[in-house]
Amino acid sequence: SAGFAHADCLAEMAARDEWMMVEGFGWLSRWIYCGTCHQEFVGAQRLEMVRRVWRHRRDTPGSIEKDQALTTLTSALLSVKEFAGAERLYEEAWRDVPDDDDHAYGPRISSEIMRAGRLTQAGRSRDALEILTRLRPRLALCHVVNRADFNTCMSAALANVGRVEEALPFASDAVDIARTCHGPQSESALDAMFVQAQLLSSVGRVEEAKSMLGHIVAARTRLLGHEHQSTRGTRDVLRRITAQTG
Repeated sequence: SAGFAHADCLAEMAARDEWMMVEGFGWLSRWIYCGTCHQEFVGAQRLEMVRRVWRHRRDTPGSIEKDQALTTLTSALLSVKEFAGAERLYEEAWRDVPDDDDHAYGPRISSEIMRAGRLTQAGRSRDALEILTRLRPRLALCHVVNRADFNTCMSAALANVGRVEEALPFASDAVDIARTCHGPQSESALDAMFVQAQLLSSVGRVEEAKSMLGHIVAARTRLLGHEHQSTRGTRDVLRRITAQTG
């Protein structure tokens, strides 16, 4: 099974059983957390599972569950920088839904966040900031996943235009949301911490960055293994920062 559980088996179990409820996710918990050890699915397995939950719910018109499934899948795509794929998914799913439909509010916000992320990735961070600044007052009504994605995109766009000090609070909020929703040792929380640590290093708060990166390396070694790509990447960044600062 290429090192992870059979997705067909997991999907069948998730569709059949109510394994557990995790704060912020409700029914979705059984699709994105293991029912035995309660750890979050990560990497390719997570992306495959959320693709399947979308297929399971996409033909349920006008439902909160459809909205949540779509948001979770696009968040997984964003986590691997698949901005164009996430945007295409939203266009396909919501192109026939009127803008004043209550169920379309969160997805419309997500679509704008994805567009901002794609612009940031393409080196157009100032254009992305215009979109994100316009969206910010509307986030209070959105799903927590929308707020996490917004904070991640905002911190990246601000950092890219040299406003790193302004980016740090958004990165910190993204960490807090990930810890609350997924758990302090989840891959989502560790990813958010990695971004925060790099920002801290860039503004001279090196010891804080090194401490955070050391925590991430230890957690990923325990969860993913010493030679996993994510573990090695974090370890390399920690070594580089340590070498630069002595």
